[in-house]
Amino acid sequence: MNEKNQEVVNCKIILVGDSGVGKTTIIGRYLNKFDKTEQSTIGASFANKTEEIDGNIVIFEIWDTAGQERFRSVNSIFYQKSYICIMVFDITKKDTFEHLSSFWYDAVKQHAHEKVIFHVCGNKIDLFDKEEVDRAKVKEYCEKINCDYNFVSAYEENSSYIDEMFKRLGKKFINSDIYNEIAKTKDTSKVSLKEEEKGKKKKRKFC
Repeated sequence: MNEKNQEVVNCKIILVGDSGVGKTTIIGRYLNKFDKTEQSTIGASFANKTEEIDGNIVIFEIWDTAGQERFRSVNSIFYQKSYICIMVFDITKKDTFEHLSSFWYDAVKQHAHEKVIFHVCGNKIDLFDKEEVDRAKVKEYCEKINCDYNFVSAYEENSSYIDEMFKRLGKKFINSDIYNEIAKTKDTSKVSLKEEEKGKKKKRKFC
């Protein structure tokens, strides 16, 4: 497909989860900016990356939100107009998985796009010998809320699982009702601009 004919669309993605689960390092791996000395996020941070997916140009607007309890009341601001939400937990800490259902899912659901695409990500599989989370329960929970899931290690140099996760979510977004809504809005805007131009030409004609 010719680049001039490619559709360009922005897609806001938020990563949520308890402090220390590895949201920032996952994003760092995806952006090839991994830093082992990464500190806890305060408030939220923002980055973007452009991907070509199924002939479309998708600009991921990636928001890294703070997991500390003292920031949870203001996080709702960052959830607004989110199309994709990646809920991250630490496989070595059972409570970080339990908090997805007891807090994070509902918190995002209240403020993000009504058809937001959820995804569950279990991080730190390099520490599999300390794993506390029952993977059967992860599968059961994801089936309950109708979302996909995967397991990654942001610490390991091979970030292919993380790249694959974002690209898979990009494809899901391209094939979603959200994307169709955006496309319709864009088409309506184009029609409105054309009608406006026609109106201007007519006015010039009769002046």
